[in-house]
Amino acid sequence: MKHCIVFFLIISGFFCQRTHGSATPRVFIFTDINIEAGDPDDRQSLIHLLWYADELEIVGIVPDRVSARGVEACTLAIEAYAKDYEAFDFKSRGYPEPQELCKILVWEREAVIRQFRKHASSLNDPLYILIWGNMNQFGDVIRECIDLKSNIRVLTIGSGLMLDKDRQYVKKENLLPPAEQMNWNSPGRNQIYSDPRFDDLWWIEINWTYNGMFSGNAPRQMFTKLLTYGSMGQHMEEVTRNNDWARYFRVGDTPSVLYLIDPAHDPDDPTRSSWAGAFRRALPAERPNYFTDDCGPVEWDYSDPARTWHNHEAVFQYSKATLERERPAMYAALLEKLGSLYQVR
Repeated sequence: MKHCIVFFLIISGFFCQRTHGSATPRVFIFTDINIEAGDPDDRQSLIHLLWYADELEIVGIVPDRVSARGVEACTLAIEAYAKDYEAFDFKSRGYPEPQELCKILVWEREAVIRQFRKHASSLNDPLYILIWGNMNQFGDVIRECIDLKSNIRVLTIGSGLMLDKDRQYVKKENLLPPAEQMNWNSPGRNQIYSDPRFDDLWWIEINWTYNGMFSGNAPRQMFTKLLTYGSMGQHMEEVTRNNDWARYFRVGDTPSVLYLIDPAHDPDDPTRSSWAGAFRRALPAERPNYFTDDCGPVEWDYSDPARTWHNHEAVFQYSKATLERERPAMYAALLEKLGSLYQVR
């Protein structure tokens, strides 16, 4: 009987492991992180990403708002990481050296293309492209490297259609009718979506689901807890000091990371619920590898959203809830990880 129990535990552990090519997902990030303007959530998301640098192989970080001090924003986060790396012996936990992170921080076009091509050339191990902002620069790169499109998996945030309730924040001269107004990170998106060469692109468009990161009081409580963890926790507070409204665990781009680090999730199957929420293969015939917010039981026409737009608020609420339900487990896992990493008792 003992042997049977041991065998069962071994087999159970085996099937809980990730099933994709590499035990450590490789990620390449395009971000609109900056200091001068905009939402500080990218700066928070970068700290969260670096806390998981032992579980992900970060091979590229591209700040596309160089003129708004995007490179400096990345450098400050890496400097905070470097302080904790030395103070809390990150090396023994399998974290990369700070100098290695500096090497993968690229922003000039040719350097970005070289870095992208270098890491997207693997045929057996997909490169996950996490886009924390608009898709313009990624579009330039993938059109230049179109021969590599089958080797990558793309995750974007807020790049589809905008909710009606958010249209009030759009400048009047840019305002479009409901079901036509594109979401905050949409620039560059339609150039890829409308290009038939990318109909088979593996792409999860996390358009409304990510709002589950913001709801309720739990993100504020979590923010307060995270500030106690070293220089990286302090940096998470510093980036919100000029934005009182953002003083919570905002990390709106983090669902792209959560999709990969949930230990119970198989990244090969976007239709399975994970810490990032749940997604659906929206257009299986036309776009076999395209996934987006799950509408659940709500009637929704993915090919012509205008036809069912009267249900869009219900779809939003359903998709947001798929992340909200997973959020407590994700929070608990992060706090457990940081408690061990920073040796908090």
